[in-house]
Amino acid sequence: MYMWTVCLVLAFCACFSHGQDGFEVPDATVEAFTPRGLRVSIPDQDGIKLFALHAKINEEMNGREAGTFSRDITKAKDGRWTFYDSQAKLAVGDTLYFWTFVDYFDGERKLGFVRDDQFFTITELLPKPGAKPPPAPVPTVTPVTKSPSIDTGSNGGCKVSTTTVRGKNSCRGQLIFDSSFDQFAKNKANLWTIQRKFATGPDYEFVIYEDNPIVLSVENSRLAITPILTDSLYGEGFVVRPEGFDLGEKCTGVRASAECYQTALGWRIIPPVISSQLKTKGKFSFKYGKIEVRAKLPKGDWLYPELYLNSESEEYGSGYESGQIRIAFAAGNEGENRKLEGGVILGSIPAARKYAMKTIEKTQSWTDDFHNFSVLWKPDSITLSVDNMVYGTIFPPEGGFASLATNLHLKNSDKWKSGTKIAPFDKEMHIVVGVGAGGHNFDDRSDGTKPWFNNQPISQKEFYKARNQWQSSWKTEAKLQVEYVKVWALD
Repeated sequence: MYMWTVCLVLAFCACFSHGQDGFEVPDATVEAFTPRGLRVSIPDQDGIKLFALHAKINEEMNGREAGTFSRDITKAKDGRWTFYDSQAKLAVGDTLYFWTFVDYFDGERKLGFVRDDQFFTITELLPKPGAKPPPAPVPTVTPVTKSPSIDTGSNGGCKVSTTTVRGKNSCRGQLIFDSSFDQFAKNKANLWTIQRKFATGPDYEFVIYEDNPIVLSVENSRLAITPILTDSLYGEGFVVRPEGFDLGEKCTGVRASAECYQTALGWRIIPPVISSQLKTKGKFSFKYGKIEVRAKLPKGDWLYPELYLNSESEEYGSGYESGQIRIAFAAGNEGENRKLEGGVILGSIPAARKYAMKTIEKTQSWTDDFHNFSVLWKPDSITLSVDNMVYGTIFPPEGGFASLATNLHLKNSDKWKSGTKIAPFDKEMHIVVGVGAGGHNFDDRSDGTKPWFNNQPISQKEFYKARNQWQSSWKTEAKLQVEYVKVWALD
């Protein structure tokens, strides 16, 4: 963050040099590794005192912005200045857009040199540095060892379903995932990854996700996620402290990015809410099937449940470019929590969020009791149910969801055309369970009842400043409780 601030000041002061002083930033070598890892380096030369990289994957840099990857390298090693991120995941065909910066001492003065508008397309994935040869293949083990609902043939074998689990077809009607939470402490590592990161796009919720027993616990054999104010955990005024907050090595987000480190500066503050989020990414993913979540949704202003299916590989692009299936969504605000939504998200703008959402309303709040929320995901449709009552079915238009590109301003729909009619929902997805607060899941309002506007940089700070208006609504029911999550293969 310090380097970015320095670069920004230098840019506005036009103090960068571009080779006129007898030095040019060397060409960078870009290497992507399998299954994860990114290395960008330049050769060491006399006079180089610092090397900085700022980069994004598959998205051009907006001038000299910090980017997804942003780090200063202060020491050369083995003759090179090297940026390395062990968690970065790239695929063949991805393009890294970047700019580099070098502090150079010419014997009399230290100058800053920049090299803009660079890009590199990945043509191969290299073995990870120091990686051992891959072990012999072992049989795939799913979280469920036996299913009483399996549909077997007369010879004792199974009838193959269109459902796949991590690339392999399942048996018709098979229970392929079963996570109750009475043994959560024992089996969570096999089924779930607990997120530790700052929330960013596409929803920009005002949250830090942490693995903290105050927020994440098991109560009466049910998972409970109870959001709290960041200041209440770390001390009054924590969200505005200028030294920032670094989640360190335990961060599950992209290292050296805003997912792992943030600071307070001017209009920017540290997210004012601590919550929790769990994912099955890398442990369980499936394509087509029925998922059911028995849960009690959180009640409290600007809270909402995160019961989603997200793309496992993001083959069509990051975030909503690869779509999202919402199992159940209800705002925690009094009155608004009488409306339950489910469906698919096709993009970030309001029209793309709402196009394929189905709703059901009742006189009482959906947050008052436990309900069974279900999605039946087929190759040609997605059906939403609550307590075994269907309230909506989504069919792609004749030309597929890609045909909606112009009306919904979809960014990556050309890639959807390479898939089936229901693309981007024709790839495996993983399960997300969590609680969000604020951000872009609430439309802007002109009546003053919502204390922030979504696309303003100051939105998170405005939300925090209005905490006296909404904090009192976060009572004992301001938590998500989940009894189980189950997935079955299609019959």
